[in-house]
Amino acid sequence: MRAVRLVEIGKPLVLKDIDIPKPKGAQVLIKVEAAGVCHSDVHMRQGRFGNLRIVEDLGVKLPVTLGHEIAGKIEEMGDEVVGYSKGDLVAVNPWQGEGNCYYCRIGEEHLCDSPRWLGINFDGAYAEYVLIPHYKYMYRLRRLNAVEASPLTCSGITTYRAVRKASLDPTKTLVVVGAGGGLGTMAVQIAKAVSGATIIGVDVREEAVETAKRAGADYVINASVQDPLAEIRRITEGKGIDAVIDLNNSEKTLSVYPKALAKQGKYIMVGLFGADLHFHAPLITLSEIQFVGSLVGNQSDFLGIMRLAEAGKVKPMITKSMKLEEANEAIDNLENFKAVGRQVLIP
Repeated sequence: MRAVRLVEIGKPLVLKDIDIPKPKGAQVLIKVEAAGVCHSDVHMRQGRFGNLRIVEDLGVKLPVTLGHEIAGKIEEMGDEVVGYSKGDLVAVNPWQGEGNCYYCRIGEEHLCDSPRWLGINFDGAYAEYVLIPHYKYMYRLRRLNAVEASPLTCSGITTYRAVRKASLDPTKTLVVVGAGGGLGTMAVQIAKAVSGATIIGVDVREEAVETAKRAGADYVINASVQDPLAEIRRITEGKGIDAVIDLNNSEKTLSVYPKALAKQGKYIMVGLFGADLHFHAPLITLSEIQFVGSLVGNQSDFLGIMRLAEAGKVKPMITKSMKLEEANEAIDNLENFKAVGRQVLIP
């Protein structure tokens, strides 16, 4: 089968012809119909998340097939799989655990001590087929097609969890930093659907700002031409923001948006751009603000976002469908800030 693989750090992905894996036990072989392209794949190709090196520090073994936003049809199943049939159209939660560690036992399998992350340390969906370690991480699609569903398995699950951690309600105001991208447009939609909060979308390109507006943001700020803190003070009448979801966590965003928090505000840190947080500790105490990390999502988050999307409450903004062979171009678009919404590869 054709597969686009990370073979060497810092170099373009390579199209290879590799064997089709054979499922056994609880495993399932999926014929990939769509694979969303995530900014994490930029970091994978670069070989680092900030100062953390994917090989030396995180234990990723090369070569590996990238692609963790997965939807497709069941091609073959191991003998322990129940409840599914060949040909079923499914989306796949790629953030899987081995099932026995403390975090798996408490339902936080995405934090597993020995994770099975598809497209990271297990072969992913930039291929014609992908092997799923356990069928329990699949969701049978009823209304969505594969292209619509694939981004939900990362951009959807990640922002679903981040919004949940933000503790929003109709009295609250949320800032989404990076609101015009694949995660940002999902965060805006999810927050509106589940909380009714007021949403301020922030980005640095006019095209991205307009995309955030189309996603449902109540207000938008182009931080490249406007003073975001002044605009936030104006919109909130001086109170500040109840929550920020930072999908970048760059030096620029972490130097600006924590200053926008209201008393008891929450700063949800999602992005992996690799900056360090510098914030005067007494201000955290005096205002009772919180800085909270949020990593992808657990199985409950996965089921939550899938049900929300199948009910028509949210929908990924697919802006470009591309061929498998164009994976490097899609990642280039993200790395060079030329993409809005979500790009999807179709093998």
